Amino acid sequence: MSEPWLNFIFVILIQFLLFIIHAYYEKKLSEVPRILGRGILIGIVVGLLFDVVLGKFLGLWSYTLGFGALSLVLSAAFVYGLLAAHILLMQQAKLFHFFVWIIIVGMFYEISNYFFHVWKYEFVLAPMIFLLTGYLGASIFIATIWHFFLGRRFLFIDNLLNK
Repeated sequence: MSEPWLNFIFVILIQFLLFIIHAYYEKKLSEVPRILGRGILIGIVVGLLFDVVLGKFLGLWSYTLGFGALSLVLSAAFVYGLLAAHILLMQQAKLFHFFVWIIIVGMFYEISNYFFHVWKYEFVLAPMIFLLTGYLGASIFIATIWHFFLGRRFLFIDNLLNK
């Protein structure tokens, strides 16, 4: 197996371990298979959209595995799918709690990518900027899709709308 594929597997394993820790923290270990399944489904949709539009066409990042169909689908399912699963763990979270966990998840993605190169940003200071805007923006986008279109209520969205 080539080094880029091994790096991809390591980054996914690190994220999976963090997801299990997060599920334990949220007291949802028994729901892990269901949450992962739903996360992977939404991750495929959102991940393909983000990678094709922002990565490939706008050129904001590149992948060591390239933008082929197989690598895009696997990235969408596992990278974005695990992010979406983290988000689904936080349906009852307040906004601050949601932001803190997404920052932690984003830091783990970026630190693991630093050691196991899977993606590369095409602009300066990207990881920090992306951590603060990209992960939070994508996470709120995913939570909003679930909240309004897929019947998964998020407390922080309800709280923001009721003010």
